[in-house]
Amino acid sequence: MNIDKSYWNEKYWVRHMRDDDLDNIEYPWIDKYEEFISHLSGSLLDLGCGVGQYSLFFSDLGFDVTSADISERALDYLKEKRPEIKTVRLDMTEPLPFADNSFDVVFANLSIHFFSEKDTQALISEIKRILKDNGVFIGSCNSSAAYRFIEHKSTVIEDGFYLEDGGRAVRLFDKAQFDFFFKCWKTVTLTETETVRFNKSKYMWEFIYKK
Repeated sequence: MNIDKSYWNEKYWVRHMRDDDLDNIEYPWIDKYEEFISHLSGSLLDLGCGVGQYSLFFSDLGFDVTSADISERALDYLKEKRPEIKTVRLDMTEPLPFADNSFDVVFANLSIHFFSEKDTQALISEIKRILKDNGVFIGSCNSSAAYRFIEHKSTVIEDGFYLEDGGRAVRLFDKAQFDFFFKCWKTVTLTETETVRFNKSKYMWEFIYKK
């Protein structure tokens, strides 16, 4: 099935960029892991960075940040606001354009849950490839608890993977999927939680894995 990737340029960030203020933003879920993150340093890839809220957060902590997203519109917004941040446009269904062992940390906030099982496996393998030994993958993704929000406006593509009205594909993770996709990683933390995003309830997983 062909997924419409133009959604991120033509619909999503057109709607949400105006709601973001990169100079006055809070980081409600990542703040919980401040003690763990404070011991990390070096190069960090913000994968699926959007307009770069977390890129700035990690840059302020002293990381050498590379911000990557499929949306030219979002990256242009980030470059306009903070031209010192390095940006790379990429498609996560393709091999990541970085050498082996390039990053100490890969961070992905709500950005790895848009792909088929095959593409998700390939992406997680690529993330492991570009991480240095003992590198850390920190992120969050949609929880299967959110299915009730989309069950009447989506069709099943494959187990756990849905096509919503409007053309957006989304994967809803459960514990079994984490066990499958991250079976060769060391688990630091994996927590299912509820938060608020764009003034709506959101069920998500927060995770930290080590290579």
